[in-house]
Amino acid sequence: MNLKVSIVIIGRNEEKGIGKCLSAVLTAAEQIGGAEIIFVDSASTDKTVSIVQSYGVRVVSLKPELKLSPSLGRFIGSQHATGEFILFVDADTLVYENFLAVALEHFQNNENVGGINGYLEDLNESGEQLTDIEERFDEIRDVKWLRGPCCFYRRQTLQEVGSFNPDLAVEEEAELGLRLVKKGWKLNIIPLPMACHTRCYHGQTFNSIINAFKRDIVVGRLGEITKTVGYAFQEGNGLIFCWLRLKTTIIFTLWLFLLIISFVLPAFLYPKTVFFSIILLGGLFVFRKKRSLKQTLLFFPAKLLCFIDVLSGFHKIKFNRSHSYSLDIIG
Repeated sequence: MNLKVSIVIIGRNEEKGIGKCLSAVLTAAEQIGGAEIIFVDSASTDKTVSIVQSYGVRVVSLKPELKLSPSLGRFIGSQHATGEFILFVDADTLVYENFLAVALEHFQNNENVGGINGYLEDLNESGEQLTDIEERFDEIRDVKWLRGPCCFYRRQTLQEVGSFNPDLAVEEEAELGLRLVKKGWKLNIIPLPMACHTRCYHGQTFNSIINAFKRDIVVGRLGEITKTVGYAFQEGNGLIFCWLRLKTTIIFTLWLFLLIISFVLPAFLYPKTVFFSIILLGGLFVFRKKRSLKQTLLFFPAKLLCFIDVLSGFHKIKFNRSHSYSLDIIG
């Protein structure tokens, strides 16, 4: 077995798709002579664990009373993994068999590279490919963070910065990436298909936008982005994090502020023509970026809900990361 690579899969109640995920992981592992495979289960109540065990894969089960999240799952997986390199895979993601071999060669030829992504092909719940999720290049590019559903790290880099922050529920990949880059490591995207990922919440239909917002309320994730911002500022990465991950929301907030001012002020101070001009210019700017009337119209409710999300989370900001997670959280 190639003990250089550990593969950490995270999931909860994945009985419908975990078999496909495991089959893809095992096939990819065969191409590099095998790998250590660990499934971190977030207190599943279906047959997920028994299915994973039937594949001969080790299971690490988290206690149900914890505040479970992908970041916590990856953090625990990184503590149990022993490989020199760790591939993190979400249970709704299928790794392509050629990615690991190419990525390993890139790691070995570039000692300053701490993490690698390839291209992630995103599918909606109907299995149709989504477009405009990520920008693609024909050459290797430096990036500030790696996409979470499938990401490959040098274990040493994670150890240096403390791995994923287990206290975060959203945007943990970007927060980690900025810590790694600040430490001097490079993160690369290589021009190679890496995996396909099914996104139930993708923001390309009105129902998806509303359902994602409802889900965040139900599971207590509303406002978690603001907590992530707080941790990013604590690490000295707050401004760049906000610009990388909240740039459009910030611009939308400024646009909304100007719109409100132009509407409530008397006409002799702020003519109503200015109000309509701001609306028109905002719409044209978004259309220029989206190149689609449908996506332009969806942009505004999506950013309004994101704005509400940010505002609702100020009470969640913490200024000390918890390091108390240990074996006592394993069920």
